[in-house]
Amino acid sequence: MASSEPNRIDLVPPVRTVRAWCLCVLVFTLLYALTAQRGVSWQDSGMFQWRVLNADCVGQRGLALGHPLYIVAAQILKWIPVGTLAGRLNFFSGLGMAVALANLAAVLTLLTGRGWIALLTVAMLAVAHTVWWLSTLAEVYTWFVAVLTAELWLLVVLVRRPSGRSLAGLAFVSGLGLSLHNLALLALPIYFVLVVVLVFRRRLSGRALAGGVGAWLVGASLYLGFMIHEYVATGDIASTMRSALFGRYAAQVLNASRLSQNFKANMALSALNFVSMLGPLAIVGWIGMRRRLGGPLASVLGAVTAVEVLFFIRYPVPDQFTFILPTLVMVALSAGIGLSILADASRRVRICAVVLCVVSVAASPALYASAPTLLGATGIQVKRGRKLPFRDEMRYWLIPWKQNEDSAERFSVSALARVRPGSVILADSTSVYPLLVARKADRQFEGVRMSEFGRLLPSYDDDPRGYRAALEGGSLYIVSPEQEGLSPQLLADTDAIPCPTNSPVLYRLEWKQPIATAPR
Repeated sequence: MASSEPNRIDLVPPVRTVRAWCLCVLVFTLLYALTAQRGVSWQDSGMFQWRVLNADCVGQRGLALGHPLYIVAAQILKWIPVGTLAGRLNFFSGLGMAVALANLAAVLTLLTGRGWIALLTVAMLAVAHTVWWLSTLAEVYTWFVAVLTAELWLLVVLVRRPSGRSLAGLAFVSGLGLSLHNLALLALPIYFVLVVVLVFRRRLSGRALAGGVGAWLVGASLYLGFMIHEYVATGDIASTMRSALFGRYAAQVLNASRLSQNFKANMALSALNFVSMLGPLAIVGWIGMRRRLGGPLASVLGAVTAVEVLFFIRYPVPDQFTFILPTLVMVALSAGIGLSILADASRRVRICAVVLCVVSVAASPALYASAPTLLGATGIQVKRGRKLPFRDEMRYWLIPWKQNEDSAERFSVSALARVRPGSVILADSTSVYPLLVARKADRQFEGVRMSEFGRLLPSYDDDPRGYRAALEGGSLYIVSPEQEGLSPQLLADTDAIPCPTNSPVLYRLEWKQPIATAPR
């Protein structure tokens, strides 16, 4: 039986682990680069493209959604003369996921002593639906799990061979994670309890604990710097802490009772991640983890898994399925342990498990590719509150590869081409960012005005005549009469004319009354 714990656990990995790490980065970067979306994106992905373009490290939603390290690191992409910046940012997400998979492979090699188990496990994770989906669009989550897997690597070293170096490394990486995403705060209390226990048992010194605190502060210094800046600017410590911990989403972050309005749809998308052996193997791993890894390490990994699962399940946001990514990492870690347990059971069981894992890797993409057709044949449809131009909702959500998905780019170019300079487009959070990115990329569109975030025009309900005067004679367009944030009174005072009539990309609002007779 192979040893589940190598004789030497240190911060410097053996050469074979380094080679496996490099192989994972190369293979999975290539996979995600070939399948990444080539241009501008909808929703939050478009927001990241716009913010990187403008080096905006804070954004409009509070510090908790600022992700400053991601914005700063992505600035280097501006200097790479290949494709568009939007496309390079989509590729950047795949690179982060490739690093995360390579880190996880190193952790599993460390835990199982078998490189083939690590590679087979991360291959199944690499083609899991949400993993692949997020690796082809501009997103911060993939780089966050790159940091999380680095934490797990250092965590294993710290538990098995406590030292000031391993603690400082874990603390520093955890601090970096905070500058990427506030999800880094979930595991921090678990790490702190572990370190306190190690100090209490005299396996770490108080000096090492102090060094760990200092390392965390250094790692988190970018984020802490923005917190200090906001406090200096506002003078309100309570407001600064709310912004830093929750942004504008305190109710969702602290939710403990209600489910998302889109819970069923999000769970259906999340279920696509488990059309492989990851789930069954993870169950085997959880059952045998304490015996295989020892009580302390199994307890810590179990606690991290539990907190990630609980946060995901009760986080009621429309894109809830994307927050399963850290949970999937922990599931895959347990699956690797489970595969190791089965590999030690007997030769027949090992061969059966390996064959099923290989089939999983091949079957998952086949299922995603056929899912739209299969669901369409049953009459099931994926619907939004409103239809987005050029976007096939079924294919957009069910198929993770996006190299041939260009609906946001087609929409933004088509919409801007239909609007004369001086006119205004009222856009919502889904559509505004591809419009902004496309406008900045092509100077012929720079005269089109976008009333993003409500800053260009006054409130229509408060001052209808002032609103119309602010248009300065230009036409007014909306993306859809059903989009969020439109004044019902504005819609009542106008007729929405589809442009073009047969397949609208925009709607032009025509006033029912001239401005002279409009209500004050």
